[in-house]
Amino acid sequence: MIKKKYISITVVFCMIVFLFIGLTGCGKSNNLVGSWVSEGDDLVKFENNGSCSAPFTYNAAWIESADSYTIKDDGTLVFSSTGGHANSSYKLVDSEEEALKDRHTYYISGDTLIIRREKYEKVD
Repeated sequence: MIKKKYISITVVFCMIVFLFIGLTGCGKSNNLVGSWVSEGDDLVKFENNGSCSAPFTYNAAWIESADSYTIKDDGTLVFSSTGGHANSSYKLVDSEEEALKDRHTYYISGDTLIIRREKYEKVD
């Protein structure tokens, strides 16, 4: 009887642990979600569902900006648009200095985002 009780408790404990891991996710969290404003007052928004407003992705030839984004397993940030004419990708780097030197990279830490050599602060 006592042995069955310990087995039941162990099973319930394991289920709770696995449920917690499933709810919190095993992968990286998306630190981009929210609104970001640059020193030049440009506003960039990233939504949880993968949609975005990123004016710096504007393709003047097609009068189109990216309206969605994904983050690859290696951290690369990929923008795309419904029409398919505004797309670009940015490699994740480890330091602000690297991101400020190369316009094809981005850096994120806390309330700081640097992309296309432009520094943004999180506003929400």
